[in-house]
Amino acid sequence: MSFHWLVLLAAIAVEIVATAALKSVVSAPFMVTLLPLILIGLSFTLLSVALRVIPLAVAYAVWEGLGIVGIAAAGHLLFGEHLTPTRIVALCAIIAGIVLLERGVGGEAEEREGRLA
Repeated sequence: MSFHWLVLLAAIAVEIVATAALKSVVSAPFMVTLLPLILIGLSFTLLSVALRVIPLAVAYAVWEGLGIVGIAAAGHLLFGEHLTPTRIVALCAIIAGIVLLERGVGGEAEEREGRLA
């Protein structure tokens, strides 16, 4: 796995922590509520590094899609939010969409290389 993909995974992890922290600090003092904002800024910074190599459509879909899946899991584990069968199917559909999008971008690159040869 390349450096930029690892940076993208770090951006996703930070986004998940930031979103979970946002739910945790709803009634906290103002200074504590700044933590999720700082973490989201860090997540965007890491995403911008990943975008130097990973195509925009793929990077954003992976960042947002896996973030959604991760925060759904965190909500279930940390806050007792229910993962119904319908929600699980929806999360699987998100993952399938990410995989299809990534595969489609790879195919376009191969087509371009074939045309240039």
